[in-house]
Amino acid sequence: MPGLTAAATLDLWEQADDLPPVERAIALAVAADPSSEAAAVARLPLGRRDRRLLRLRSELTSRPLDATAACPACGERVEFAADAQVLAAMADGAVASVSEALEAEGYSVSWRPPDSDDVIAASTAGTAADAERILLARCVRVASGPRGAVDAAELPPAVRDAVSQAMAAADPLAEIVVSVTCPACGTSFEADLDVAGFVWSELRARARRLLHEVALLARAFGWTEGQVLGLPERRRAAYLDLVGGGVA
Repeated sequence: MPGLTAAATLDLWEQADDLPPVERAIALAVAADPSSEAAAVARLPLGRRDRRLLRLRSELTSRPLDATAACPACGERVEFAADAQVLAAMADGAVASVSEALEAEGYSVSWRPPDSDDVIAASTAGTAADAERILLARCVRVASGPRGAVDAAELPPAVRDAVSQAMAAADPLAEIVVSVTCPACGTSFEADLDVAGFVWSELRARARRLLHEVALLARAFGWTEGQVLGLPERRRAAYLDLVGGGVA
């Protein structure tokens, strides 16, 4: 993929800034592969979509993903890191579809991994339980039990749990949980890592830095935005140092 230029970064930031989170993640994934269409990306398993986001992030930085989470015991903000390359490799195990039905508790369930369209539909639910039911209804293709065909909502809790676990195993990057220990009180807990939210935060931060650089250099030299953004990054940094506006 060609490098994400300074101008492309600002264009992507402007395009995605007002979008809801899932639609924004789709837009970022499309930017990682401009030959793809948003509708097709929306149907990708969530982990494969987020694999594209990590590819996009690699155009910005190779640093680990440094995140924070609130300790549930004392409220301390705990820092933790994740290796982006390790996360990207997890997505290699994602599957586009599932051919074999899951067998559990006397039930047979044919299913597929959730995609962005499913998450958008579930986001309209009023409760977490309702959201789970919407996801199951959309992702369970066919289900049958001892008495014949059943709706996804009628599956016993143990079967629903088995389906959820199978979905997680088939698309490991869809939900990333990191074990963390609070340095303040010693409590161990699990923190979710939102790849889409993290990548967006980094891209937005870079866009704001670029806007700051454009403002400084336009004021100092009378250059247009296009002229500033067209400068190679090292040369732009050198000019910023000259005007005392270098960014650490």
